[in-house]
Amino acid sequence: MSVINMFRKEALRNQYKSQEFGHSVIKQPNIINQAIWVLCFIILLIVICIKFITLASTQNFNISIAVDNYQPLVVPSPSIIKEQLVQEAEQVDKNQSIYLLSNINETQPKQYYLRAPSSGLFFHLNTDSNISSPYKPIGFILKHNSNNEFSFWLKDKPKKTILVGDKVKLTIGEKKLEGKISMMLGNFTNKKGKKIFIKFKSSRDLSSLSPKAEMQLSLKQQPKSIAQLLN
Repeated sequence: MSVINMFRKEALRNQYKSQEFGHSVIKQPNIINQAIWVLCFIILLIVICIKFITLASTQNFNISIAVDNYQPLVVPSPSIIKEQLVQEAEQVDKNQSIYLLSNINETQPKQYYLRAPSSGLFFHLNTDSNISSPYKPIGFILKHNSNNEFSFWLKDKPKKTILVGDKVKLTIGEKKLEGKISMMLGNFTNKKGKKIFIKFKSSRDLSSLSPKAEMQLSLKQQPKSIAQLLN
């Protein structure tokens, strides 16, 4: 092989290499441009999600119904409960007979009726004895109002601010009562908690609001954008 042919082959080889390098140099800016466009699109999508997509947060609490929702049923002197005339959670009218009682301290015990001081739902205070002490409740009347609004004690300190209008779901056994926060009073204290008022959608399951019932509250706050939740 002549020296001239060797130089020709080497020259052709170098020419091919320079062409391949040129093609790669041309392709790289195109790849970079495509990557920049994809990155810009992703950033724009993230900004839209943060600003406009809304999420609702939920908090769960232990809760108890406040005693001021009830009218206590008391007697002025020691008495024996002879008969309970009304079923648990039954609607009663004002002056309706609820208990048949008998005086203890009198020489000749007399029977008499304990009547409802107001209309509402009746709940009996279960005890091991059928003897009632003076001025100690033997039952309660849940005072019903047309707004279906009742007060409760929130036992757990909220992690996030609770607002009037926040939607709630009260779970009592298998019953679920839906409503919204209508009022809040005072600050949270370790002894009692925080007093709130709930306005329920309907009166259908108010018979579940026994003073002895165990209750759980699920609070669903108004939807907020991701940006608001991050602040």
